[in-house]
Amino acid sequence: MKQFGMHVSILIGLVLLVSLPTIGLVNYLEASAKTSATYKETTVAGIDVSGMTREEAIIRLDNAIKDFNNTPFIVTLVDGTALEIGKDVVSFNVDATLDGIETSGEYSLVTTVDEELLTPYLNNQPVTLTMVTPPLVEAASSFNSDIVLETTTAESEVVATITVSPTPEMRVAIERMNGFEMEAGDIFSLKTFGEDFEALSTLGSSMYQLFAATPFQILERVQHETLPAGIELGYDVKVDERSNFAVQNTEQTPYALIVLEEGNTMTIQLLGKAFVGAYESRVEDVTSVPYQNIVRFSPSLTAGSSSVTQSGQTGESGKLYRIRITETGESIELLGFDFYEPIPEILTKSSVPIPEPEPEPEPTEPIIIPILPENPEEWLNEWLPNDDVQDDNINDYNEQPEQPPVHDTDPVPSEGAVG
Repeated sequence: MKQFGMHVSILIGLVLLVSLPTIGLVNYLEASAKTSATYKETTVAGIDVSGMTREEAIIRLDNAIKDFNNTPFIVTLVDGTALEIGKDVVSFNVDATLDGIETSGEYSLVTTVDEELLTPYLNNQPVTLTMVTPPLVEAASSFNSDIVLETTTAESEVVATITVSPTPEMRVAIERMNGFEMEAGDIFSLKTFGEDFEALSTLGSSMYQLFAATPFQILERVQHETLPAGIELGYDVKVDERSNFAVQNTEQTPYALIVLEEGNTMTIQLLGKAFVGAYESRVEDVTSVPYQNIVRFSPSLTAGSSSVTQSGQTGESGKLYRIRITETGESIELLGFDFYEPIPEILTKSSVPIPEPEPEPEPTEPIIIPILPENPEEWLNEWLPNDDVQDDNINDYNEQPEQPPVHDTDPVPSEGAVG
């Protein structure tokens, strides 16, 4: 048995030793035949390679590609606008093309488009990658530089539009959504286009207004507690960690968002097949609720003072309706009911009592102080008596009758007196 197994192994080895070179030789001969064979009545991308070997055809096609890449693509849009696109967005596979030639005939070059390189050419243009890529591949594979999109976009039109004056943060999000395509059933989620929640909230209000005038389904929308400044009642959108704005394409055809920029404004268009009926949105049943005035007291304020610590704001509410207009009439759909509670005005007054005023002092008679002259002698002459008056007073004193003497002791009676 061992010898039999050994003989079998030797036999298999001899077979392999003989067959492997044979297989290699056959492959070589086939490759050589293909290389040396010439093409008969064959054109590739309009280039006649009849009578050429594979190597000759490769050289001929490579030279044709170089010549083709010297000029850009000229893409004519539906409105007649001409758009130039560089040839760097396409690449050709000559080997794969020649491998596919089996019989005589006309063949196209195997061509691919780099969508990442193509995207910058389509910025701020009313077209998408889906609209441009297929006709671009078809034209390039035949060495055709002129492309007309009229037949491609004949069934597409602007079905909704909105114009905004974006902040720098909003502009980033809008540029990201340019060319965004929504196939049937696809969802538009605003959070996927930015990280700044404040900018997305403001932009969300505009996107809500855009999609409210379409048959798309509003999947998610949250309002603020108070209506933000500059936002129209009924279109309020709040985007944060837990809130988003999202809609779904409920139509059976795809739609795309196109962004057009002019000056400081950006116009967002929804491009696709026209809807059955005209759509618009309306805000109705608008009401307002007056705010209350609340008075509070605080010892931190000075006596008798007060200040408004919270400004009042009137409450309001409104309903957003989607209106569909057809030949048979109008149909109304309620999209949202927004209500904002009034904010009371708070007036804070001082709780410190006002002190009683002190009594006023009784009035006193004024003290008159004469104005003294500059020369003291004049003052003295005015207030001292003159010489004539002094002399008269002295004479009057001398003319007075003589007064009897005054003794300190009782008088002694004379001896001659009778007792």
